[in-house]
Amino acid sequence: MNYHKIIVLPAPGCRRSRRILEYLERRGIPLTRIPLDAPEGAALAEKYGMRASPGILVGGVSVNPFDLLIQPACRVDEEKAQAIFLSDDMGKAI
Repeated sequence: MNYHKIIVLPAPGCRRSRRILEYLERRGIPLTRIPLDAPEGAALAEKYGMRASPGILVGGVSVNPFDLLIQPACRVDEEKAQAIFLSDDMGKAI
C-alpha cells in the first residue's frame, strides 16, 4: 500500500499524541516522529501554524488532531483516520 509521508510532532506527556502514535504504529503505517519541543519540531509547528498537539503533517498538509479524535474519550475515529492516513488524496480511501 502507498502512504503519504506522515510526520507526527508529539508533545511530551500529551495523551492525544500518544493515541495518534499508537494508532499509526499498531497498523504499521510508516511515520516520522519529530518531538514538538525539538528545534525542528518547533520550526515545523510555526511554519504550518499548528496550535494543538500533536502536530500532524500528511503529504505536506497540516491535519488538526481534533479532526481525528472522539472527545472526551480521546479515541481515534477509525473512519476519519483511514480517510486521512490511508487515502490517495486525503479523502478518497485506497
